[in-house]
Amino acid sequence: MAIGDLRTRARLRSGRTRWLVPAWIAPAFAICAVVLVPWTALLFATLPRHYVANHWRFAWGGFDLALGIALATTAVLVARHSPFAEVSATVTGTLLCADAWFDVLTSRGTSDIVQAALSAALVELPLAFVCFWMARNLARAVEVAIPFLRAAGFSTRSGRLEPPPDPPA
Repeated sequence: MAIGDLRTRARLRSGRTRWLVPAWIAPAFAICAVVLVPWTALLFATLPRHYVANHWRFAWGGFDLALGIALATTAVLVARHSPFAEVSATVTGTLLCADAWFDVLTSRGTSDIVQAALSAALVELPLAFVCFWMARNLARAVEVAIPFLRAAGFSTRSGRLEPPPDPPA
């Protein structure tokens, strides 16, 4: 057994472990969700009424509304140190990639394409990278913790973590 294993066990028992996602992530995602609200309103107000696709404004406005909800959910779950943050971060990252993809591919005219490409390269794809990084870190934490939890007597039943049985008195 390595010394690092002993320190990890002691920190798990004492509750002195650091959260795997930096503290600035939750407020940053909350800000993104807030900023997305006026952006979504602007899309609903300014996108052309008639485009090749039906319900164009509602498609884009609705998608950005879903993205805002995903960002806000990820912010809340990360702030609460919830194990569900892994799933939320994965969903949010996927939506950000899809948003970048469709923004670039559905743009008309040089200036729209440049704006969409810059938005994808400077905002959406870096945020997606952070989401996937968080999800990977959280998943790895579970993998690393499993042997320590089993060694401490924990088990799983029906997908739930069960504490060790109380020692006989």
